[in-house]
Amino acid sequence: MKSICLIGLGTISKNYLDGITASKYFELKAVVDVSPSALSREVFADYEFFNDYKVMIERVKPDYVIVATPPQTHFEIASYSLTHGVDVIVEKPAVLSMQDFDELTKIAKDNGRKFEVMFHWQHGSEVIEFNKTFDKRKIEKIHVFVSDAYSEDGKVILPLKRKLGGALIDSGVNMISMIKTWLSFDNVKIINKTIVPCKECGLPIYAKVDMVIDNVPTTIEIDWRNGIDKKISYLVYDKKPLTIDNSEQKILIEERVIDCYTMPRLKAHYYNYFQRFNGEIDVESARRVHDLLFKVNAL
Repeated sequence: MKSICLIGLGTISKNYLDGITASKYFELKAVVDVSPSALSREVFADYEFFNDYKVMIERVKPDYVIVATPPQTHFEIASYSLTHGVDVIVEKPAVLSMQDFDELTKIAKDNGRKFEVMFHWQHGSEVIEFNKTFDKRKIEKIHVFVSDAYSEDGKVILPLKRKLGGALIDSGVNMISMIKTWLSFDNVKIINKTIVPCKECGLPIYAKVDMVIDNVPTTIEIDWRNGIDKKISYLVYDKKPLTIDNSEQKILIEERVIDCYTMPRLKAHYYNYFQRFNGEIDVESARRVHDLLFKVNAL
């Protein structure tokens, strides 16, 4: 088994534990956070704690680290780890520019290390089931909608959520990464983009992007204004409407309902990821996801 350490104990990190402990590939050795009172510290109480990832790497010498800190810190932590003999799994988005993505890819190659991006939406139970059961070549239209409760008044992003980078950077990367499991992204044309900025910070609190990807009309729509947590994907599949309810982990087509629920949504994402991870990575696929993300965000 490969030893692994988790860097960053924010709200999402508690979802890692079941997946890692059930993995036949990884053994969790230690956790890291700059704050001794980190949000998920109690969840990992049985593991050695460090408040400096460099000290952890020196003492533990893990095979892998998971970088689950805010996106603006990813490049520094990942590059240090890769140059100190450690393979890296980094939460999406891996970095905040294509220049940094390509630089990390180069650093990993030059040091004989692995650089993997964890797109957790790709490992939703409903996404896995769809990709196993349905013929992706029959997808004719895509509209993915995400609503996150990241505002109290519908005008301003909550201060603690601003570090996520806005609706497109945070939620858009999830949607694009899921769509990448269906389409190759060989031909992408951005048709239109609508943005509503936060009244205080200017980051997108609402975004809608219409595209054509590999001849499939595709829309991603993100709304952080309405206080609702909902993720849903509407497809036209083989001339029929098909709905993937990403929140409820269900697939609905005609009178058929496929219930994919085994555990809460985010917990399932990470559990499935670590159950499926075997050391193989696809840097080019991750690059295409980030390339499209940064293009739509920059418009």
